Amino acid sequence: MSAVVAEVVMIAVLLVAAVMLAGVTFGIFAIYYEPAEVAAVGATCSAIGNSTVCQLTLTNEGTQDTATDGVCSLRVGEDLQGSVVDGGTVPAGGSLSGVQCVAPGGSLLPGSHVSGVLQMTNGASTFFVGTFA
Repeated sequence: MSAVVAEVVMIAVLLVAAVMLAGVTFGIFAIYYEPAEVAAVGATCSAIGNSTVCQLTLTNEGTQDTATDGVCSLRVGEDLQGSVVDGGTVPAGGSLSGVQCVAPGGSLLPGSHVSGVLQMTNGASTFFVGTFA
């Protein structure tokens, strides 16, 4: 009888260990901590050469650092796919200035609004609206 109880206890301990290992490996326990919460607090857009360039300041209200992943898009009358220049890590509780979303093409009049999306390495998207100068 004690061999059966010992066997059941060992199986229970093994199952608990497997669930914990899977949680750490696959991020199941991510719901227990506050992720990065990145927002664009300022965006100014302009035409430089044949490209539309939006200068951004990003802030992170969350408790985890995250970074730009190099991809962005702009809506300048049409959707333009661009890349991030001078990106980097947005620290938890901090900000990052000088981030640029550069997309080829697009022409607007001064004062027009440009909307865009910046992808982050944590899988989130940061939306912004800028004014074309």
